Amino acid sequence: MSESLKPIHHHNPEAMDDDQLRAEARIFLAKSPPLQIVAELLGKLRSMQLPWWTSDYTHETWNAMQRMHWYSPRADLRQQITTTLTGLAPKAARKRWPNSQAELVEAVIEGGDITSAQFEEAYDPCDMVVYGPAAEFWWRFRERMPWEEDSATHKKLAAWLMRALLSDRSSIEGLSRRPVLSAWDVRNAIDPAAWQRYLPAEVRVAIDEARLRQERQRPRDPYHARHELAVATPEIITTHTPVAELTMVFAHAEKAMGFEACPTRSQSDVEFLGSPPVASLSILATG
Repeated sequence: MSESLKPIHHHNPEAMDDDQLRAEARIFLAKSPPLQIVAELLGKLRSMQLPWWTSDYTHETWNAMQRMHWYSPRADLRQQITTTLTGLAPKAARKRWPNSQAELVEAVIEGGDITSAQFEEAYDPCDMVVYGPAAEFWWRFRERMPWEEDSATHKKLAAWLMRALLSDRSSIEGLSRRPVLSAWDVRNAIDPAAWQRYLPAEVRVAIDEARLRQERQRPRDPYHARHELAVATPEIITTHTPVAELTMVFAHAEKAMGFEACPTRSQSDVEFLGSPPVASLSILATG
């Protein structure tokens, strides 16, 4: 995994104030399209309230102890979360160590004072991907997404993610990025037989008409995959194509983002998800 995909390392956080740490984290996120994608994905999954990606699941998977240790160089974030969730006064909360802060947070959850949803909302996805295990967030999503369930909700999620991977604009305010996938990557990842089988005839006709029109008007300009996807948009593709037929698109994205080797994924998972064989079991970044 490239160094840019590992959690940020502040070289001398003790000598930096909160604003400097915040600025360095922002720059780190701005330079990384994969981290932006995962942050946007975490926010999307949270907002959709899916039965397979609940706040109970995310709390159980990444509990307060883990998260506070991700944020060990960020006393400001740990204090804000501790105060928000437990009511402890800011100065008192800030003086506590990560373990103590985590114990307080878990205690109020166990006591029923706050819900797992409130716990989750206290953590900004942007901070989570900068300081936490971004690759693991992605892998967990791919493994838990029920690709075989071709519901309208899953189609909507697949369309959103495909468009995000193609986009040079982030939904995170003030950020832009190099697209993770090109239109050619998406078109090439969809089985041609599935493209012909599932896309309505009128969509395929519209693509042919656009190609012929361009050849007539600008005969020297090639007609590329991006032109096809301007007609067959991610929303159109996912509306008419079973989500399971699109797994290779997200496998290609995983590889493009540098997340392709998941040491917790079994070979059967790899085959189903359409990922290349796992080459190494030693590169999981746990943060």
